[in-house]
Amino acid sequence: MVVDDLRGAMFSRSRSKDRQPRVRWRGALAPPSGFDSLVSVGVGVSGPVALWASAEGAPKLHERDEQPGGASFPRTRPSAEPAVALAAYNDSLTAATVAVIPALSVAYPHVQQFPDGAFLVVGARCSWTDSGPEQNAIVIGADGRIIRRGCLGDGLQHVQVAADGTIWAGYFDEGVFGNLGWGGPNSPDPLGAAGIVAWSRVFEKTWELDPDEGLVADCYALNVAPDAVWACTYTDFPVVRIADGHEQVHDTEDVTGPSGIIAAHDRVGLIGTYRDPSRLIVGSLTDGVFTETSRTNLWAPDGAALPMAQVHCRGSVTHFFSNRDWYTFDLNEFE
Repeated sequence: MVVDDLRGAMFSRSRSKDRQPRVRWRGALAPPSGFDSLVSVGVGVSGPVALWASAEGAPKLHERDEQPGGASFPRTRPSAEPAVALAAYNDSLTAATVAVIPALSVAYPHVQQFPDGAFLVVGARCSWTDSGPEQNAIVIGADGRIIRRGCLGDGLQHVQVAADGTIWAGYFDEGVFGNLGWGGPNSPDPLGAAGIVAWSRVFEKTWELDPDEGLVADCYALNVAPDAVWACTYTDFPVVRIADGHEQVHDTEDVTGPSGIIAAHDRVGLIGTYRDPSRLIVGSLTDGVFTETSRTNLWAPDGAALPMAQVHCRGSVTHFFSNRDWYTFDLNEFE
């Protein structure tokens, strides 16, 4: 998951040690042998999925091109393709499955796993060129063999694989409105113009929001749960529930910049705001409105501030990854 410092980092201010609720520390993910640098981590149906590289190879996957005047832009491909290990943890700290790829051709990778054990790696950025789009999506067998390549477009903020193998993608603004050759007068519309898109395993669109409705300028939070897909999107930050090919939009009040969304039965929790990434806002959905019932903060197990972390949500659970350390918070355990 690509997360900027404001939306993806859990806050660093010191806090009182007697506050609730607290996240649970699950432990530190163990790296595969020979690959000690965590490049990317996500959460699949069965637990964490991670992409590891060597200390020398990892920086190649997060390179930027420097421009005159100090501006820099993320590369779509590494300058040299490092070897990587894909690891599925199945709700454990030790990988149950590891697949080694001798050379990875995409940068800023998202990683997921399909129900049959194959891996999905998707580069967050993707250019359109005169010869067509870059191939930023790769299906890799559990044996490390590349099964398929394709394109999911530019600007991938979230990628999650559902239990039925559907790939759900949430796009940030450049993936919605166009950049890197997409959306120009002589190039195709961005593949992520709808903001939220469902793809098949062979990289064909199976569903998307209506791009003309403009519901998504940036998909801030996405959660592929067992019975629905949940999202919270810029600009108005509604709670969006997608099920059976239809979306329901619920208006919110005083919600800005969430990095995560979780759901349990008739309750929904939003994780983080622009000002306070540890904020937890819980409410219910009624008649097209998210009605807030509580607003509090999440704390580390010892009552201190949560460390800086990536945020991934599945069902009722928020997963926080601070480098190798894995923390969780389950909305079902919060009254």
